[in-house]
Amino acid sequence: MRLTLEPRAPHAAPGPLPRLREAVVLVDGVLNGAPFKEACREAGLPVIGVYTFDRQTLEAMSPQHADGDAVSLYGNDPHRITARLKELTDMVAAVVPATEPGVCCAAEVAAQWGLPANPVPTAAACRDKRLMRELARRTGIRVPAHEVVREAADLRAAARRIGFPLIVKPATGAASHNVVLVDAERKLAGALAEDRRDLFGSVVDEWLVEEYVQGTEYAVNTFTVDGRHTVVDTWQYRLPGTDDYDNPYWDFVQVDEATTARAEVERFALDVLDAFGIRIGPCHVEIKLDASGPVLIEIGARLPGAGIPLQWQRHSDWRPYHDTLACYLGHRPMLADRRPRFDATVGMCFIRNDGPPGVLRCLEGIDQVAGYAGVEEILTPFRPGDSVPRTRDLGTELAKVRLSAPTGQALESLITSVRRTVRAEIVPDPTG
Repeated sequence: MRLTLEPRAPHAAPGPLPRLREAVVLVDGVLNGAPFKEACREAGLPVIGVYTFDRQTLEAMSPQHADGDAVSLYGNDPHRITARLKELTDMVAAVVPATEPGVCCAAEVAAQWGLPANPVPTAAACRDKRLMRELARRTGIRVPAHEVVREAADLRAAARRIGFPLIVKPATGAASHNVVLVDAERKLAGALAEDRRDLFGSVVDEWLVEEYVQGTEYAVNTFTVDGRHTVVDTWQYRLPGTDDYDNPYWDFVQVDEATTARAEVERFALDVLDAFGIRIGPCHVEIKLDASGPVLIEIGARLPGAGIPLQWQRHSDWRPYHDTLACYLGHRPMLADRRPRFDATVGMCFIRNDGPPGVLRCLEGIDQVAGYAGVEEILTPFRPGDSVPRTRDLGTELAKVRLSAPTGQALESLITSVRRTVRAEIVPDPTG
């Protein structure tokens, strides 16, 4: 990708940019960008924003992504980025990955400046699921049985070897974008998306066809300082009923009870961190637990998405963005010594369209739900009159409701009330 440089000060004068005494390099500060930049402002450090993924996708995902940058760089070549940084600043104080695609670039740039970072040799395995599974298997971490395919012609044979049900997913990507559950051979047609780009606009050259692990899914969030890991919290993906889970966006709730299952997946998550050589910062480890034990689904060496850090800020005694910045600056944050303390159990539920695509006429009851105690935020990506797809990934839900309650049981009751109240009316699209 070509590297470009853009000053972000309003009405910047032509000519060379003023040289910065020191700066924080924030890599892919898109979904988590604004609160990281706020933490940098409070620390008195200007931000050089580095954006590594497809420009068109970047602009569509976050038109204001560069707000707060002293300078914005667009490109993904760590050596060219480092050369530019030497022209812009006397000292890079820290290199912080904010979103998944930036993890590899951040590690390489930090290594060139001799700054705290996770190891370059394993950074790519926290992004590319082919490398992720290869490294996990080499180090004794259980992963789903899988094969890699390039074209639809290879899919059927791989699926027969893996067996049904199975998951088809891009080798890169996030938020379940273009991830498909296939429970029978007749449903394989169309499993490879026609748009061969992942969520961040990168071309998908290969797909994973992998065993669907039937069991409960957890996400263990961790924080590491100098190779010492702390579990922040553990979340569970839940369905409203008793069926096995097959999509991550139903109910996502913090586990507040010390159960055997929670202890097992947390121990496994720490083993994953060691296997991947994690030395610093936050990680988000997704794990399934079946009758044979834990299985690694994914590891991300960055803060989790879906607004979870914002819920941490509201309901715990730690500041995820400030502590992440402090850690990469070489300081010792609070999480180096203990888990955070929470004053509530937090979670979210997703109002979905599980029927055919259509036109959203209304979300009945959404205003009523907004007044419920414990409903903190409702995000609705679609408005009445919009065409809505069948919900398959993050961003195609009809509403995301962020919640808190005194206990896990109270949170479950609140989610039940939200689901009973909200009803989507979707009518056929007259344009076909």
